[in-house]
Amino acid sequence: MARTAHSWVVTGAIGTAPAMQNGTSGSQVFNSAALVSPSGDWTARYDKVHLVPFGEYLPFPKLFAFAGGLTKEVGEFQAGVSRAPLDAGDKRLGVFICYESVFPGEVRQFANQGAHVLVNLSNDGWYGDSGAYAQHLNQTRVRAIENDRWILSATDTGVTASIDPYGRIVARLPRKERGALIAPYALTSVTTFYTRHGDWFAWLCAIISAGALLTRFASSKKVQGSQ
Repeated sequence: MARTAHSWVVTGAIGTAPAMQNGTSGSQVFNSAALVSPSGDWTARYDKVHLVPFGEYLPFPKLFAFAGGLTKEVGEFQAGVSRAPLDAGDKRLGVFICYESVFPGEVRQFANQGAHVLVNLSNDGWYGDSGAYAQHLNQTRVRAIENDRWILSATDTGVTASIDPYGRIVARLPRKERGALIAPYALTSVTTFYTRHGDWFAWLCAIISAGALLTRFASSKKVQGSQ
């Protein structure tokens, strides 16, 4: 497909790593996004860092060993370790997979490391016919606003869309409709305050608020004691 279209292609894939690289026996398996060059070469890969518990891995496997038939259906993926953008020629793509888009502190790392545009690949089939697909789309839109980046969101049963830095959907494909979306987007290198500093301002506000409440509570107890 990449050779035919003479274009860079990002696609979901199963990635593996030889044992000599990870220090374990056998090979590890990753939920990955592969970058294919216009010549058809596999040039880079992003391995999903934030896995879905009970979907992509089993937390505390010894504790849940009794579940038998249930646990054997759970994926055994390993978590990736890098959020470095993928280099597509002179363009840098910040690729994150599925529900990683709901974690702002993680997505911002791609922009902070120089991603010019963000790309989200998602299997929204997990959500069935519930309204969760729309919630996922809206959460992804907030990531665009936080980082002042365009986001290209590609899903299977959800909404495939191009989202501008203001969080507006400028082009979309309806749910469960197979097709190709020709969508506008742009590249940018600007960084927002949130991209550079993350959640520290929110944590500072929370600490100040908690301190004010404790001080107020202590003052009230002191006044009541003196009476």
